[in-house]
Amino acid sequence: MMSKRRDEYLQKHWIKYPEMPRGALRYGRTEQNRIGTQNLQEWSFKDAPAIKGGDVLVDGDLVALMPSNQLILLAANRTDRVPRYDKWPEQKKWFDFLSLTRTFFKEKRFQDVKTATLVVCPGTEPSLDPFETEFELGSKKTKFFLPTSPELNLKKLLVEGAERIFEIAPVFRNNEFTDTHAPEFTMLEWYRAFSSFSVIKMDMIELVEYLSDQMKVDRPLEVLTFTVADLFKKYCQFELTPTTTEAELKILAEKLRVDVSGARTIDDYFFLIFMEKIEFQWPSDRLVFVEKYPPYQAALARVGNDGWAERFEVYWNGLELANAFHELNNPDVQRLRAEDDLQKKVLLQKKAVSLDEDFFTALEYGMPPSAGIAVGLERLYMALYRKKEIKNVIK
Repeated sequence: MMSKRRDEYLQKHWIKYPEMPRGALRYGRTEQNRIGTQNLQEWSFKDAPAIKGGDVLVDGDLVALMPSNQLILLAANRTDRVPRYDKWPEQKKWFDFLSLTRTFFKEKRFQDVKTATLVVCPGTEPSLDPFETEFELGSKKTKFFLPTSPELNLKKLLVEGAERIFEIAPVFRNNEFTDTHAPEFTMLEWYRAFSSFSVIKMDMIELVEYLSDQMKVDRPLEVLTFTVADLFKKYCQFELTPTTTEAELKILAEKLRVDVSGARTIDDYFFLIFMEKIEFQWPSDRLVFVEKYPPYQAALARVGNDGWAERFEVYWNGLELANAFHELNNPDVQRLRAEDDLQKKVLLQKKAVSLDEDFFTALEYGMPPSAGIAVGLERLYMALYRKKEIKNVIK
């Protein structure tokens, strides 16, 4: 409730929302009649000298301190809520983190790029739900999506001649909201043409070490690398191979007492077993790389001569941070996988999307052997500062 004295001052004396006065000694937002250590209780208002700060000011008012202990009220807090005085320092830390990330890649001679936010294909990953929108020009309407990842457009740049590129971009995923998921978040992706994903792995290690040092937080104690087969053998006593069938995974799930009643595909059985019996079993203070996935988990990665998908995921401090591929650049195989993804979307009753034909044209022109990675930056920030909820990063 507004006090009678404050109401009188605001109604009768206050010169509303003045410009910034010259000669101000200090300015800021008040808390308990103070700006920092300066007590404003007995300071007088310049436009009403008989009225003291202690009679009028409330937490959150913006004031300028003038010579001779005079105050100018720049903006009055007209809400009943308690202001958040700690909000900007935390936000600044996040923005510093983004700046440092860009600095890291520029020092490694990567080109900072920007790709489209309205796209014809947001990505074909079966489990993801995109946001859909529509462009209208007269009577013509064109469907667009917000990207779930900038991956397809970044790979077009590799075809056009880019060799080291990165992008920090907002991405969007519908029907996702948990402690570690948000409908909009920040994706870092970088790619190296004419390279293998062992170099991407070193980039990731160096990035984490660089940000830890620059932001003065503890580095991971060490780096651990596991294959998916190693983990199934250790935690499930099961010999996973590239040819392990859906029926075999179903039997394993029953043996392990993993609830797979909602499973519809081999990917579902794999994911449910991995999530319940394997994921995060390793020490959380290590930077963990999990590599060599079954071929049905290849997505946009190559499948090696040994039958395993050449990709890795990265974990640290209880969070999955990143997903990296030795990129598939065979247009025929890529189209078959994309069409298979669309069939899985139908099976999962997901929203239909169109293929990006420009992407396939680019692959047909020739994409160099490349490697790339996608990192959720809010999650990396959470891991650095051991935060548990993504809402504490996204404002």
